[in-house]
Amino acid sequence: MKGEMKAIDWPLIREGAIGFREYQVNLAKTAAERSSLIVLSTGLGKTVIAALVAAARLDRHPDSKVVFLAPSRPLADQQARALRRILAVDDTRIVCLTGHDGPENRKTAWHTSKVIAMTPQSLQNDLVQRSYDLTEVSLIVYDEAHRGVGDYAYTFIAEIYEKQASNPLSLGLTASPGHKTEHIRTVCANLRLEQVEIRTEKDPDVRKYIVAISSDIRYINLTSEIEVLRDMLYSLLDTYTRPVIDHGYSLPSGRRLSKKEILATQIKVRKEIGSHTKPPPKLFYLIKNLTAALRIVHLIEFIGTQGLAPTHRYIEGMYEEIRNKRSSKGVQDLVSRPEFTQFENLLQALVTKGYRHPKLDALLELVREQLSMDLDSRILIFTRFRDTAAEVSETLNQLDEVRISRFVGQSTKGADKGFSQKKQIEVLDGFRNNEFNVLVATQVGEEGLDIPECNLVVFYDCVPSVVPYIQRRGRTGRHAPGRVVIFVAKGTHDEFYHWSVIRKLKKMPSALKDAESKEIQSSLDQFESEKKESTPKGEPLTPRYSDDKVKLIVDSRELPTAVARELTRLDVVISGESLDIGDYVASEDVAIERKESNDFIQSLIDGRLFTQLSALRSAYRRPVLIIEGEQIIGLRAVNPASIYGALASIAIRIQVPIIWTRNAEETANVIYRIARMEQIDAKRPLRTRAGDRKGSDAEVLEYILSGFPGVDTVTSRSILAEFGTLERVFNASKKDLQKVKGVGPKIAGRIKRLLKTIHPEYQKET
Repeated sequence: MKGEMKAIDWPLIREGAIGFREYQVNLAKTAAERSSLIVLSTGLGKTVIAALVAAARLDRHPDSKVVFLAPSRPLADQQARALRRILAVDDTRIVCLTGHDGPENRKTAWHTSKVIAMTPQSLQNDLVQRSYDLTEVSLIVYDEAHRGVGDYAYTFIAEIYEKQASNPLSLGLTASPGHKTEHIRTVCANLRLEQVEIRTEKDPDVRKYIVAISSDIRYINLTSEIEVLRDMLYSLLDTYTRPVIDHGYSLPSGRRLSKKEILATQIKVRKEIGSHTKPPPKLFYLIKNLTAALRIVHLIEFIGTQGLAPTHRYIEGMYEEIRNKRSSKGVQDLVSRPEFTQFENLLQALVTKGYRHPKLDALLELVREQLSMDLDSRILIFTRFRDTAAEVSETLNQLDEVRISRFVGQSTKGADKGFSQKKQIEVLDGFRNNEFNVLVATQVGEEGLDIPECNLVVFYDCVPSVVPYIQRRGRTGRHAPGRVVIFVAKGTHDEFYHWSVIRKLKKMPSALKDAESKEIQSSLDQFESEKKESTPKGEPLTPRYSDDKVKLIVDSRELPTAVARELTRLDVVISGESLDIGDYVASEDVAIERKESNDFIQSLIDGRLFTQLSALRSAYRRPVLIIEGEQIIGLRAVNPASIYGALASIAIRIQVPIIWTRNAEETANVIYRIARMEQIDAKRPLRTRAGDRKGSDAEVLEYILSGFPGVDTVTSRSILAEFGTLERVFNASKKDLQKVKGVGPKIAGRIKRLLKTIHPEYQKET
């Protein structure tokens, strides 16, 4: 390592916790004064810079809080551990809060903490439910800030932070915000970042801390067996795409056909279907063909870049989809074809005989060579798919000197169980402590995790985006010279992805230079002033409760959606609960089921739709179905007559009104108006009800009594505590009922009146 390493002298930084690096201090000083996007390669200490800025803000605003956001639980936990090591703040007041902690626990911890590392989804859910506000937060750090586009939680949090905070400052961190100026500016606008600060290996204050990284591109020739398999798939692909082309849609030849082009054509066909009241059956046939073609293109990519065994596992997954009735007609048609059976039989035979992708032999040689030069080497191998990671691990286990572990995400895919946060930490600690010397990682190893420095990083396959490319490469060459080897299978998607990334990397410096210019700063300043004029700080979206505010009970699964965010912008007070029936409860009478158009069709196919709506009808007097989306006919290969019949049954037989909306904003406005009519205009109480309720006798008694207008669960419990049984309650006088706390003349009068009211359909015996 070049350059003198001395301890940094900075307020609220533990003595000796971090060494002095000129560029880190320079960037921190700038970012502590003005909201900034910092672009810095992986391994150059973005977390250290964020900690310095946090310390500066806490020193300037001693009563404030600092929030660090990271896209995943392991990353948030890693940040919390790093901040406890760096910041001179009581360790108990530096916490990590994620979805595992639960809303109430997060709410309690928030009020007692000083520095909070969180996942953005957890913070968004808490802000939607008004568990707390951001008034006291003097800094929010957005790790992996390039995610701050579209509906990602960062954009909503930044909007709320701007409105609520007394002393706001934002800091975005990324190794690569992208290769397009427009994308970088969008990130800055969404996260309210006023300037872009970039440091590269060529900058004077960075150069002295950089060590050499050698890069080696290794081209791999496919074997004749793999070429035969690919030819079989290309022939099958032509069978499916020819009818689409004959119908008039433009598609390139099979060897140049991409998933993107297939998806774009699907959209065109669906639009054509939607333009007909009674679409020609041919159009549904084309959708089926395009769905099958999409799978074939994926198989072609898989067998060319990943190998035979992973491709075989992928096909097994297709059959599992069919068994579980989750597959499309296109997939069912594909696997039923004799040509596909021939392909599958040959693939199975080659796997049984031990044939494998030539990348594996090249990898065995490379790892053996590295360990022969330095037995203490750490080797990190990246692959995009779990099945490939499994095969790579099994193959490298042949080497006596290899101690290997996979490193994958938390989600479970079929029989392949994901790694819990605890397991991920254990594996990284094992890699750090030399328990493992080879780590085979999927995407989870690319983004931000504190993986120990590696002597060799291998790209087993190529990635189509510059962000994971830079993140992968940054895992070596931090403190000592490193080596990167990239495998490119010739004539496959590897080549296309590799050269695509190289072109994007060449464009990135000019895009970053444009983003650093004064133009973006002035436009952002204008954007900021407009927002401040329209929404004064501290006014809206704070957790104030009053009788004239619209309230909603929202199913917890709906909290992360765009609809919940739009309702928050409408100043609705949201209470998240796990609802058995409905998605939104507007009053004791009204509950709303929301279906995006795709989900509506899927729920119709799998049989959920009528069960859900029947339960909704049985529990609430006035249920509502909202279908959200521009189009419903043609989204799936479902006969329009079936959809029309379903809509008629919902409206006439189940008697649930249907409201159509185009997007989340319209949905939120409709729900808001429904809730306002119920609560503000009609003065109906807000509470949930259930259909076929299962619970204790006491709960059933409370539930029955809470059906009376104005009687909630708390009041019904008080009434039963006073009278003991429903019989005594119903026989009690109006005066006796008023003795119960919460029961006034109006409620008591309603109960007595309804008990004596004759139902209009009652026919007196003659």
